[in-house]
Amino acid sequence: MADLLLQEVDPMILDRIARLAVARGWTQAQTCVAVLEQGLFSTELEVRSGFADPEVDALAEAIAALQALPAVHGF
Repeated sequence: MADLLLQEVDPMILDRIARLAVARGWTQAQTCVAVLEQGLFSTELEVRSGFADPEVDALAEAIAALQALPAVHGF
């Protein structure tokens, strides 16, 4: 998979990874792993809107409970 990713990455991104590796004193492989991990965590937060699993479950239950309430006129 790593070969596939590196072959299809924009050369400018590869250059930025190389510069980051030098700045951090990491290998390019270590830098790629760190960047992938951070990007994954960031993307997961976007998808989950920053809520942890218990918060998502509690919010879903609260919404379901509100939807189950009978309609009240004038509210």
